[in-house]
Amino acid sequence: MADGHWRWTGTPPATYSSSPGVRRDFCPTCGSQMTYRSTRFPGETHFYAATLDDPTTFSPQDEVFPSEALPWAHRPVPHRAAVPYDWPALLSLIQRAFAGMEGRINPPSSLHAMTPESLAQTAHTAEVWAIGQPPQACMILTPKPDHLYLGKLAVEPGQQGRGLARILITHAETRARALDLPALRLETRVELTENHAFFQHMGFHETARTAHAGFDRPTSITFAKPLLPPILAEKYPTEGSGEV
Repeated sequence: MADGHWRWTGTPPATYSSSPGVRRDFCPTCGSQMTYRSTRFPGETHFYAATLDDPTTFSPQDEVFPSEALPWAHRPVPHRAAVPYDWPALLSLIQRAFAGMEGRINPPSSLHAMTPESLAQTAHTAEVWAIGQPPQACMILTPKPDHLYLGKLAVEPGQQGRGLARILITHAETRARALDLPALRLETRVELTENHAFFQHMGFHETARTAHAGFDRPTSITFAKPLLPPILAEKYPTEGSGEV
């Protein structure tokens, strides 16, 4: 961030000169590193995402020093889709991901009523998250009074097996905690038993079976996942690491 566009509002941090031309600010109470400054980048201060109240509201726009990263550090990062966005591409992704449901579920998916325009409108009332440009995976998160609803979780068929759905669900958990919501909730069709197994592997449990209008049998299953407070979530990581 350019100097002059920010200021400390609380107790100023302590500073350590870690190497020639490099100064690192840190909390004098807990020792957490807060900023990085270098003569190589005059007039700017680098802040660490972990120092933000809600890091999930910001999406990376660039990557620096990628050659220095450890091999396991290169993993897809979800970004929030907002106007303007390539909504037709996102809709096409969902349609391809859901194509296998055709002829298996009854009634047909609500996807048939979705348009690029309705997706754009959804982005104003909910959170639309995607991975990749063009999008390779996506989900829609809708805050409710007692949970965060996860809908339209979709992964490009050719990209399945890379763990993209797991990354999105983990991100949904982070967003729920940031919104002070105690659980994730989602619905899937009764016929899609492979989805049931995946969600159970990710720590969800069945809470209800409901019927669409005009049906006298359950057509949909609700799954929920209670979330631990952040400090406990760090101590007891999310169960399940399956790829989808």
